[in-house]
Amino acid sequence: DVLRGMWHINVESRACTDIVTSFHSILLKHIDTTMVYFSRSGESPEILGAFLLADRILENVSHIIITCNRFGKLASLKSRYEERGENNVLRIILPEEANDRGLAMTASFTTMLMAAQFLAYIMEANTYENILRSASAAAERLLREYSSLVSELAELNFERAFFLGTGPLYGCAAESHLKLQELTAGRVICKFDSYLGVRHGPEIAIDDKTLIVYFVSSDPFIRRYEIDLMEDLHSKGLGLRRIAVCCGMSESVKRYADHVIDISDDGRCWIPDYCRPLVDVIFGQLLGLFKSLNLGLKPDNPSDRGIITRVVRGVKIYDYEAYKSEGQFRVIAQ
Repeated sequence: DVLRGMWHINVESRACTDIVTSFHSILLKHIDTTMVYFSRSGESPEILGAFLLADRILENVSHIIITCNRFGKLASLKSRYEERGENNVLRIILPEEANDRGLAMTASFTTMLMAAQFLAYIMEANTYENILRSASAAAERLLREYSSLVSELAELNFERAFFLGTGPLYGCAAESHLKLQELTAGRVICKFDSYLGVRHGPEIAIDDKTLIVYFVSSDPFIRRYEIDLMEDLHSKGLGLRRIAVCCGMSESVKRYADHVIDISDDGRCWIPDYCRPLVDVIFGQLLGLFKSLNLGLKPDNPSDRGIITRVVRGVKIYDYEAYKSEGQFRVIAQ
């Protein structure tokens, strides 16, 4: 959303897992395209496969690589292309501190998100610097003032969690649901949706052992729709607890939420919703951390059965052209 909104061009967010299997409906051969890749390790076969497929299929393509691992295979592609005399690859290496050693992406996610936002504001760098200062202060405030509350919430006996958000905060809901589910090794089953979308079926999954988390928009028009849903769930008595994360608290939010986490500066919000996921997602990360500890797990390696790992294993990416011409499944990345 932030790239589309700031650049005023068509921007699509696609999972590399979709690109490698459904590239014909995603990569449009004759359209000039810039591919932007986000990868903590730069080692997953899917991200490498997406790069190679895009470079082969698209007639005019540029690549922007954003990664936390300067030694990863994805980062090394820039040098390989330069050796061939091609200069259509821009590589952005993030600080080593962002390269999480644990399973769940926390520092790496936030840092890559910040890099994406900076790209969006590249022509207004001073504006983004001020936003980032406000976001940093808000993050410190969240950690300082609300960590104990999040720890207490983690002590509750909930088995499900539902995260709701609109626009940019929908993405925040998606990331938060993944963090809590990963860090609890799937013992807490999580879902995410939009405020309007949840009414169309998913609401049925909310029971008396479900934690509901509202990421509340700062836009009064959008927030009206959100308050309507919050009022509806409140009147139905759904959920074990309802938590609102907002930037500037309203009476309606306080009325329909059991707990409110306000990241504003004394009621003033200097962070546009485009950029709020930088801060809001910390709630989801903290909840995942504390619930993991509450369940007796190791947050850096919560999957005690080894089902998921830091870098995905066992995935092979196949060369479609080789399959089409020879009928052979030739591996191009694994």
